[in-house]
Amino acid sequence: MELVENELGVGIEAFLARPLFGHLATHAAEGPRESPVWYLWEDDAAWILGDGATDTFPSRIDVEPACALGVVDFDASRGLVQHVGIRGAGSVEPFDRDRAERLLARYLGPDRDEWDSRFSEYVRDPTETALLVRVEPHTVVARDQSYAPAPLR
Repeated sequence: MELVENELGVGIEAFLARPLFGHLATHAAEGPRESPVWYLWEDDAAWILGDGATDTFPSRIDVEPACALGVVDFDASRGLVQHVGIRGAGSVEPFDRDRAERLLARYLGPDRDEWDSRFSEYVRDPTETALLVRVEPHTVVARDQSYAPAPLR
C-alpha cells in the first residue's frame, strides 16, 4: 500500500477505526456505481459485508476488481471534514462469521443481543449467499479539509 498523502494528524488505521460509512465505487457496463457500506479495517484491507443474492457490488467486483473506497468524517457544527480515499482491488471472499461480527459490532455495539434482529440473524444464521468483499489498497490519500464554521445565530 502506497500512502500518497496523509494530512489528518492521525494514522490511517486510527481514522479507519472510526465507525464511519464508506462509499464503494465499482465499474459496471452501464458506467460507475457507488454503494454505501459499513466496513472493517483489518489486516491492511477493508472488509465489507455482502450477499450474492441481494447486493450487486460483489458481482461487479468479480468482473472488474479495480475499485475505490471513500470514507468521510463530517461534522458541520465543528467544520470537520476529513477524508480517506482508497484505490485498489476488490475480491469476493467466503463469509467469515467472526470477522462479520467484529464489523457489525463497530456500528451496533458489542452486545449482539441488543442488535436489530436483521443483523444478529445475519451473523447467527448466515445465508448460503453471505460473503465478504475485501478491498486491498494500492494507494491511499488522506486529507483534512476542515474549515471554521460560521457562528450560529
